[in-house]
Amino acid sequence: MMAIVFALGSSLGWGVSDYMGGLKSRSLPMLTVLLVSQGTALAVLAAVLAAEGGMPPDNGFLLAAAVAGTGEMIGIAALYRGLARGTMSIVAPISNAAPVVPLSAAAVLGEVPGTMQLGGVVLVLSGILLTSIERSKCAPGRRASVMYGLLSALGFGTFFTAMNFASEGAVPWALFLARLTSVTVLSLAALLFVLFKRSCLAVSRSRLPALAAIGLLIVAADAMFAFASTLGLLSIVAVLAGLHPVVTVALARLHLRERIGSTRYAGIAICLLGVLAITGRAG
Repeated sequence: MMAIVFALGSSLGWGVSDYMGGLKSRSLPMLTVLLVSQGTALAVLAAVLAAEGGMPPDNGFLLAAAVAGTGEMIGIAALYRGLARGTMSIVAPISNAAPVVPLSAAAVLGEVPGTMQLGGVVLVLSGILLTSIERSKCAPGRRASVMYGLLSALGFGTFFTAMNFASEGAVPWALFLARLTSVTVLSLAALLFVLFKRSCLAVSRSRLPALAAIGLLIVAADAMFAFASTLGLLSIVAVLAGLHPVVTVALARLHLRERIGSTRYAGIAICLLGVLAITGRAG
């Protein structure tokens, strides 16, 4: 049951951080948003690791953590760009296809959920499909929204799968190495941006707290997913954690007043029924 609680908690944390990051990327350079938020997350994880101590796990776990960090960075970058340039209620649901990657990996590893849990997974994935349908052809940046959503799904799916393995070594090290990898890549990207674009990525002090909050939410969500993946089946945990775009869609509806059609409402309702089925089986 704790695996489900942690997985749902991670989806909530990622959903709020994704919404905040996408919103901030509309008024600030995306690299600035990523560097500050990811840098804050790295600083927190470094402090936790220093306080806890302990030797690093084997190289295989460290490599998996690096892959997880790269995947998550790609997923976040694509999502933020899509949320900033396109329609949030298109990008976010499509990125919810991320669980397809870990589900495939779990099937290869022989992780088979129970009958009710499997039914819940089917319901969640069906709800995701309905939530991703956009009937209006007038939505701004429709094609770009779809492309960014798919790239985000691939990145997050890679994170789910790699972090599941890396967490078996040591959760604090897995989280730290993943974040260190993403910050390193982001720093190189920022350096190239400044050199070739001759542009500044500075941000005013008044905006730093909000960007730092995004990083703290990401740390909390990553940690909850890492612990959830060590307590439950990857096929279940990844699907529940992958519900974070539903949170983003809800926030876009409430805050930005983005229109959500009846099909999407039905999709969200089916997702929730799937969660109830999975939770009921766990109880």
